[in-house]
Amino acid sequence: MVLRRTAFFLVLTAWLLAACGKATPPPATAQPPTATASPTALPPTPTATPAPPAAVLLFAPQADPALKAAAQAWLQARAQKEGARFMAQAGGKPLPPHTVVVLGVGVVPPEVPGARRLVVAPPENATVKGVQVVHAATADLPHRAFLAGYLAAVLTYDWRVGLLAAESEKAAAAAFEDGGRYFCGLCRPLHPPFLAYPQYALAPSGASADGWAAALQRLLRAKVQTLALGPAALAAIGADALPQDTTLLAVGELPQSEQNLFVAVIRPDLAAALDTLWQHPETAAVPLPLAVDALDTKIVTPGKLRLVEEMREKLQAGLIQP
Repeated sequence: MVLRRTAFFLVLTAWLLAACGKATPPPATAQPPTATASPTALPPTPTATPAPPAAVLLFAPQADPALKAAAQAWLQARAQKEGARFMAQAGGKPLPPHTVVVLGVGVVPPEVPGARRLVVAPPENATVKGVQVVHAATADLPHRAFLAGYLAAVLTYDWRVGLLAAESEKAAAAAFEDGGRYFCGLCRPLHPPFLAYPQYALAPSGASADGWAAALQRLLRAKVQTLALGPAALAAIGADALPQDTTLLAVGELPQSEQNLFVAVIRPDLAAALDTLWQHPETAAVPLPLAVDALDTKIVTPGKLRLVEEMREKLQAGLIQP
């Protein structure tokens, strides 16, 4: 009996020991997740760089060179402010893409969607619907010459004034004469030589330097004390050929380097007209104003300049026809 109990307890003990010693399986180790491959983005398809906006100057073959130069200077400055490239081309050629402003001199710009269109001195009977216009009639060369003749007479003792111009500017010479006489009447000098003033001398078309010098000498022999130079004379005669003891007036644009030689400049102020139109898109048209720049206020005094400004206003209003 004792042996049976002993054997039973031995078997039980062995079984318990076996159960307690059974190895616990290790926890399963988590495998790192497998990375999912992402699609590689393809480089974008290159596209053409769009052309910058353009500011275009159109001009007719017969366009006034002074107006063309002034229009170009204004449009170049405007293009820089607008971040546009400036281009100049003859009228009738197709405009570049992305044109944002087009200015014509003597030619009406074609319709361009989204672009400002302006024109200076359009042809007679031209269609200008949708175009802002600068009318140049009251600032043409005869109007400028008339005002120069008036100014010269205001400045000069004994009315000894003269104009040097080209044969192609004969209408301006007649207007200069009328402008001087508008102020001084018969313009009879009190001292010899007893000539009829204002005087003018016309150089032949395409004259050489000698031809211009001969025309200038005719005026100097007439004892002209105030000399106005038309656009052709300003372009043809160098500063070293100008008389030193004569009061000089410029009837047109004058280079900065020569302004110390002249007492006044009479010019069309195209920039002012174009600025007015640009700032007022609702304005259909403006007249081209004349400007009188007094360069020597000791000779062109404020009182004398006031008289000339009054005459300028009458000319601009069309109350006086040169």
